Amino acid sequence: MKDELIRRYDMLPEGSRVLCAVSGGADSMCLLHWLKERREEYGFSLLAAHYEHGLRGDESLRDAAFTREQCEMLGIRIVVGKGDVAAFAEAQKLGIEDAARTLRYRFLEETADRLACDRIATAHNLNDNAETVLMNLCRGAGTRGLAGIPPVRGRIVRPLLWTSREEIETYLDVHRIPHIEDSSNRSDDYTRNRIRHQIIPLLMEENPSFLSAIGRTAELLREDDACLCREAEAFLREHRKGNSIPSKALLRLEPAVAARVVRTLCGRGVSMERTLALLRFAEGTERGILEIPGQKIRRQHGQLYFNERN
Repeated sequence: MKDELIRRYDMLPEGSRVLCAVSGGADSMCLLHWLKERREEYGFSLLAAHYEHGLRGDESLRDAAFTREQCEMLGIRIVVGKGDVAAFAEAQKLGIEDAARTLRYRFLEETADRLACDRIATAHNLNDNAETVLMNLCRGAGTRGLAGIPPVRGRIVRPLLWTSREEIETYLDVHRIPHIEDSSNRSDDYTRNRIRHQIIPLLMEENPSFLSAIGRTAELLREDDACLCREAEAFLREHRKGNSIPSKALLRLEPAVAARVVRTLCGRGVSMERTLALLRFAEGTERGILEIPGQKIRRQHGQLYFNERN
């Protein structure tokens, strides 16, 4: 475990209540035991949460029973939640992985609210980060996507983000920590698993330190993205009036900053194509309307007016 990462991002502040997300798998069991052993050193209290996705029948029930039993043996209070991911995915027109992630984080946030937890610790590791960067690269992501998994997002913290899966397995062996395996991790039906099983091994043949290298690259890109976002925020503080900004001032910005201004005003889900279309729209001088999903942008008297709902 990397104490430098934990202290740098103030992941486990003294006096805090930490909710550990536990699936029962190797990564989360490693995190749970490590947090338990470091409670006194860092001065936090520890609770646990497990979300049963309802996707794998008896195996899902086994996972929930296992995590509950392990937490009881460790003397750690655990909250177990349950949802129907398949039904939610169909209703929201989401992929199974996205639906599972949405419901899991919703459960964790609601549980943290109810238990007055200051932090939610998840077991994302160095391998997970590499897989995420490669998945986003395949999709044509920008800086934010290529920056991978953030160490901190709100009250969510990832103490294992600089720890490899190999190091985690060694920790489990040394400390004889039991864990269970999700059978879906063996299937190549999912993009992440294909990257994990087929692509990363090839990249590690080229560079045995590939995981650390891509982790460093992601961190550098995260810093660059944060810098550009600060520039966009400074522009908005100076030029934003209600829901409008001046077109000419927007167009004087570097494209990377202008794009972040647009995404801040329209919402992070705006695609690159729509962002570029809006910047081209800003070049016009006549009154006009640009429609994007969920809203209209109006151009009038040298101003762009946002959040005018359809």
